Amino acid sequence: MNIKYIKRLLFGLTLLNFTLFYSCNPQNNQTKDASINSSDEITFKYSTKNKNYVSAHRGGSGIKNYPENCIETFDYLHQKGIQIFEIDVAVTKDQNLILMHDNSLQRTSTGRQDVNQINLNQIKEYFLVDDFGQQTSYKIPTFAEALNWGKDKPIYFMVDIKKGVDYAAIVSTINQANMQNKVVLVTYSVGQAKKLNRIAPNMLLSVSMRNEREFNEMMNSGIPTDKMVAFTGTRRNDKSLFDKIHQKDILVIFGTLGNLDKSAAAKGNQLYKDLEKDGVDIFATDRALDVQQTINKN
Repeated sequence: MNIKYIKRLLFGLTLLNFTLFYSCNPQNNQTKDASINSSDEITFKYSTKNKNYVSAHRGGSGIKNYPENCIETFDYLHQKGIQIFEIDVAVTKDQNLILMHDNSLQRTSTGRQDVNQINLNQIKEYFLVDDFGQQTSYKIPTFAEALNWGKDKPIYFMVDIKKGVDYAAIVSTINQANMQNKVVLVTYSVGQAKKLNRIAPNMLLSVSMRNEREFNEMMNSGIPTDKMVAFTGTRRNDKSLFDKIHQKDILVIFGTLGNLDKSAAAKGNQLYKDLEKDGVDIFATDRALDVQQTINKN
């Protein structure tokens, strides 16, 4: 056999073994995976926060062909970098949990009934409608279907529990999906926050801290501060309130949805930069992509 051929063959085998060893080496793979996960991971502690976030109101609003509270909308926004989705969970006549903001199906789907007057199998016959009145091919998702979409993705759901929905059913569905560490339960009062903390002590809560009185109430509530994310309302606050919240290692959520989003759309997006400088960590907004393109640029 030709000696040069043998040498080339041996060199090729050596190179192949080296490549296989490197690619299969667990230490090398762990290093690569860790770098990917650390860059995408969401932290809800101010001391370890590495960037500011957007929370897409109703899962994404004002996007042509993409309805609110819709899995396809989540996917569209997630591909563009959105990692937090505020969703609304309602209950059907036959006690199934679905994503729906209004009492009635009329505004956001081809259905016309109230949610609590209709069973899930009939709801699944309807199609979602975008914010411009355009019917889509997308269906109304169940809460479980939304949670399943979020698995293995670096995302969080802000879960707004609509009137009449059983807290235990919400928590049970989250536990069944093994998504306890991927949700924030939205609360509007100290009493509601305490109740949800008793039912789900390991889950994060969005709690109201719109002023110093509410801040002090939450600090005296007995709820661990490491389970709190502070919703500071939809009106601009003095930076000193944000500073107090940050001193407790709690993140600040501020709602630009409504008038502030409209003002920013009319006058440019400088408002979002100003709020970021004030100390807003999470923007709850109807203009998710506009805010996403504006923040974290300083």
